[in-house]
Amino acid sequence: MTTAFLERDFLAYERHRQDDPEYNGLRLSVRRKLKAIVDATLKDAKAAGVTLSSQAGLHHPYTFNSYRVREQRAYLCRGPKERKKLATFFGEALGKDAETHYIQTVLEACIDDQIVEAALRIHPQAWWDGENLKKKLLNDPSELAAFCKHLRALPPGFNLKLHDWRKDHWAASVTPDDVKELMAHYTPGEHWLHVQRQLPKEDAVEMGEEAESWVRSSLLALLPVYRSILWEP
Repeated sequence: MTTAFLERDFLAYERHRQDDPEYNGLRLSVRRKLKAIVDATLKDAKAAGVTLSSQAGLHHPYTFNSYRVREQRAYLCRGPKERKKLATFFGEALGKDAETHYIQTVLEACIDDQIVEAALRIHPQAWWDGENLKKKLLNDPSELAAFCKHLRALPPGFNLKLHDWRKDHWAASVTPDDVKELMAHYTPGEHWLHVQRQLPKEDAVEMGEEAESWVRSSLLALLPVYRSILWEP
């Protein structure tokens, strides 16, 4: 199976097709393509000393996506042992969330009708990671400086974004004051936090199989940021 992105891959996520079961087969092929990309990235991350597990999102309309497949996702998250450790620490009441693979800080490959995206995301309910990051960045100048250094070291095109807010902070030029301002408005438990890089569909199609390298290298570049966010019991 080719991991190149084709023009047809984007069609299944146009609004008038998002709830059409006839496109489930096409979306399944895209799901497998993204899963193959993150699986390959998982092996590269393991070689770099980071153990992850891979998952892929739903490709068909269902209750969990409000019967619309707006985008296709595959992602990397904590391995099962690390998630189990969190669940054990939090106990029965909170442990179910902590052990769930998507309620985590994830490294994600995503496609919709317009873009291919590589991103790091902190799930709103993954408050343990969000609180850990917020506390460090607002209270420890050395941690804040290190976080900004990680962001500025990312390849061109990454931006730091809070939830669905319009304002972007470009990683290449981010300052400690930018991050502190964003953290002041960030509420773990309520907000998503994204570090993301987007590739327009026209560029993704033209790149052929090089688009896979773009996604993989983008996700691997996020590993230092990812490791700085994770909270350990």
